[in-house]
Amino acid sequence: MMLHTPSLMLVNIAITATLGLCLAAVSSRTRRDGLALWAWAMATHTLSYTLLSLRGQISDVVSMVVGTGLLSATIALFTEGLYQFQQRRPTRWLAWSPVVLLVVAMGFLMQDPKARVVLSALILLVQSVVILVLLIQKHQDTVGRGQYFEMAGFAILVLIFVFRIVGAFATSTDLSSLTASNQMQTGTFLLSTIALVLICLGLVVMTKERADSQNLDMALHDALTGLSNRRLIVETLTQNLAQAQRSGRALTLLMIDIDFFKRVNDTFGHQSGDRALRGLADCIRGRLRAQDMAGRWGGEEFLVVLPDTDVQGGLMLAEQLRRTVEQARFEATDGRTMQFTISIGLHTLQAAAAESIDDMVAAADKAMYLAKQNGRNRVESL
Repeated sequence: MMLHTPSLMLVNIAITATLGLCLAAVSSRTRRDGLALWAWAMATHTLSYTLLSLRGQISDVVSMVVGTGLLSATIALFTEGLYQFQQRRPTRWLAWSPVVLLVVAMGFLMQDPKARVVLSALILLVQSVVILVLLIQKHQDTVGRGQYFEMAGFAILVLIFVFRIVGAFATSTDLSSLTASNQMQTGTFLLSTIALVLICLGLVVMTKERADSQNLDMALHDALTGLSNRRLIVETLTQNLAQAQRSGRALTLLMIDIDFFKRVNDTFGHQSGDRALRGLADCIRGRLRAQDMAGRWGGEEFLVVLPDTDVQGGLMLAEQLRRTVEQARFEATDGRTMQFTISIGLHTLQAAAAESIDDMVAAADKAMYLAKQNGRNRVESL
């Protein structure tokens, strides 16, 4: 089926302009998530297709050279936006040198339609492949499924440019006139419209999925230390306690408190006190197994959940952690060295006891206060 190419171009222009306005509406200068650059990309694409559709009504230099250059600039802006979304330093020569190369080459090839079609399609193909490579490289680090819409959109663009290169050599169809109605042009503009819709949908979904993931992470983790917050650690402890009581397996809690933390704040300042809390969190994190969990219980207190760990195993880990903190040196905001110790209270679930979460936490907390009463910088168990 062959459709009227100028009408397809008009539809494409209307869709890309609308999508660009939508992206601009939801973008923000304060969020470096790529949306603003992607909105500019859609605006550039709209202008590109407008100039290309005016072939024969305006100067060929403006229509073909500038129009095709803007099409290349569209992909370059998509590349810049993707770098920003992925929080990577942009390789600008990789994004923008094809634009310069295409504009210069198009100026020299105005009298050679076939070479013009092949070269422009080849450069646009390379640019699209670069974006696909960037997406694949960060596939594991990108949250959600929006990236697959993005990959599908640029994969379609790659196919379009491949078909145009092959078509330039394998058929007698004139591809240099974009407004000519033929099957190749019909396929080009239909597929490019679909690709742009997929790309824009993917961009919006990617940013939303990452924002949702970050909000969930903030809701479940302590902003200062990065450890679990009280809500998450209670949920995890509830599950572990139920499993331990059903299976008869061991379950141990450690309640950890910094000794004389007020003295740390008074001597080095509250910002240094925050550094001390982060340093302790790092020490705890470095001693845990994959199945263990640590969280900030409140203030300078931390709770550690140790599934499948008996009293001996808990005491061994607690003592290792106590020595690690005692020997550690933490840097204050003014460059001075901070040292502090911790007191640890340990409680292990009794095999036949019907303990609740509150019972276990209270016992670990009582053991921790016993450690403080007995001189601090020690481990006690109840």
